[in-house]
Amino acid sequence: MRFSANWLDDGENVSAEERSTLCELQIFVGHHNVAAWYDRSTRQESEGIVLPAVHLAEGIATHWWHIFGARDVVHEVLPWRMGFALPFLGFEFDGSTFFVSCERSEMSNPELAFLRDAQEHIPRKDAERSLSAFVDQVVARLSAAGLSKAETALSWARVLESRAEAEERAFCEAAGAMGVDPYAASDADAGFIEKAAGIFEDEALIEFLAGLRDLRFQAGTPGQVLEWVGARKPRERSRLPDLPAVAAQMEGVAQPVDGESPWRRGHRVAGALREVLGFDAAEPILVGQIAERLGTREFRREPAPEGIVALVARNDDDVHVHLRHRGPKAWARSAEKFAFARAIGDAICFPETRRSAINGLHRAERQAIGRAFAAEFAAPTEAVLGMWDDGRDIDEIAGHFDVNTMVVGHELDNAGRRTAA
Repeated sequence: MRFSANWLDDGENVSAEERSTLCELQIFVGHHNVAAWYDRSTRQESEGIVLPAVHLAEGIATHWWHIFGARDVVHEVLPWRMGFALPFLGFEFDGSTFFVSCERSEMSNPELAFLRDAQEHIPRKDAERSLSAFVDQVVARLSAAGLSKAETALSWARVLESRAEAEERAFCEAAGAMGVDPYAASDADAGFIEKAAGIFEDEALIEFLAGLRDLRFQAGTPGQVLEWVGARKPRERSRLPDLPAVAAQMEGVAQPVDGESPWRRGHRVAGALREVLGFDAAEPILVGQIAERLGTREFRREPAPEGIVALVARNDDDVHVHLRHRGPKAWARSAEKFAFARAIGDAICFPETRRSAINGLHRAERQAIGRAFAAEFAAPTEAVLGMWDDGRDIDEIAGHFDVNTMVVGHELDNAGRRTAA
């Protein structure tokens, strides 16, 4: 991803900020310039869109901590255009990889069509470098015009100051995970984040907070989740005594591979664990059977509030999984098994993490790995494809493995790309 601005000095915009940042802008996603456009009324084509860059830069600066803190959120640039034309560009971050995408789009007044679709996956450092370079250029134009006190410049200076201090940066990103402006956070939100940071660390903290983002406006819910997490104590009913040894046995397999997607890593590790635990590929398994092969017959589910389905906790040399009890119905049983498998996958793939929450996020890196792990562990692709080739439908296969039909559907949909990978 790259922004290329050809600055124009003859703008007639009323706003001084707009006049000083008027440019012909190109935006490259991969090798494609997604700012290329076609005017349907004049049949004119251009490789760049003319606009004042200040509004796009202000959007990036103002939403910086949400862009890099939030999970399962696509940040679209259109709300930042302030009436000027922009392509349908979006950013999403999973904690490791930054996803950039652009779709062809049309607009009226003027009658423009943006011509190119494009996608790109880049490391965080490259995304930060590209976005920072663009905002830096805009702020430099503002400063040269005597506008160093413009809102965009002040917002960006505040972000740069926070990025330079590790503790401040961590707080700002945690606030962004919850959808909170770190510079206008209430005492209650700041206190909640600080309490959560006393339990979780690093990406586990971000994913825990991001998983509560949509529950913030439901009275008491995030506080209830945090209280429940803080109250979990090591007990025999949550202890999996053989899991550390199993994880150590799989240490080489569980290590990430450069360029490997979360689903591929989860899928690969799950297949290895089934083999280590001695489960046949076509064998359906229950929570109790998994727990027993990890060293306990005493494992119990626990009541828990909405917003979390399991908690992985390390205490000295032990690993504990606190699994939310869903009730006696069949769908609840399959949901509990899927959540339990996600927790085990998280414990194996991230052995150094002290606490981690298993929640409703999908595109956050750890949660994505856990979901892929659980799908393959509960319903191995090889067995699913074999049953499908034998003429059994999705409902039959899901019933055999006691999983949701969506799990089987995803396994069938992804079989081709998994084989290619």
